[in-house]
Amino acid sequence: LITGAAGTIGRHLTKALQDEHTLRLGDVSPLESDPRYVALDVTQPKQVREAVRGVDAVIHLAIASGHEGEFEDDAFNQLRFDVNVKGTFNVLEAARQAGVRRFVHTSSIMVVWGYPPPTSVAADAPPRPVGTYAITKYLAESLCERFSRDHGLSVVCLRIAKPVDADDPSLRERRLRPQWVPVTDLVQAYRCALTAEPIDFEIVTVVGESSKRRWDLSKAERVLG
Repeated sequence: LITGAAGTIGRHLTKALQDEHTLRLGDVSPLESDPRYVALDVTQPKQVREAVRGVDAVIHLAIASGHEGEFEDDAFNQLRFDVNVKGTFNVLEAARQAGVRRFVHTSSIMVVWGYPPPTSVAADAPPRPVGTYAITKYLAESLCERFSRDHGLSVVCLRIAKPVDADDPSLRERRLRPQWVPVTDLVQAYRCALTAEPIDFEIVTVVGESSKRRWDLSKAERVLG
């Protein structure tokens, strides 16, 4: 199951994984004419249980979308907590009940954005979240760790950077930020996270390579392969 399958990462993952895995694509936005699509609002436990039933692995991408980074707004922050925290709990609980073998959670390097440059940031550095979005992602990581520790769910939390399409011509006219990651590399990280063994619970940072990179990639190499 891919939650948030209609989003940017979800669409790229679907193309990359469809020849290797049987996919179920969940999202609140319909994927028209795709028989693999199931309506999925992660804030609705019954819908989540139906979507997870019978799957071996979950890639959890669903987030409260529409704004990036440090955007703050009362109504949107409520949605962030509903989707990013309650929704993640619902998907984890459904995965536990269904006997899912691997849960790949999408976190964010915003969880450790509070380490000021030029500090080197470990791949699983203790959280220093900046902004409400980062707080919800930190809480979701905590839920993942609890479900791994208490219920034996195998979980990989990927702290990812903003994905960019290296083939997008508009990028040639913009200054690229050092933490951004090419979507092709990100897809490869998810592919490896699905099958890497043995894993109980791991937090792994995945960012783009550059001369100004501050985020450690050695754990991604060691854990994901």
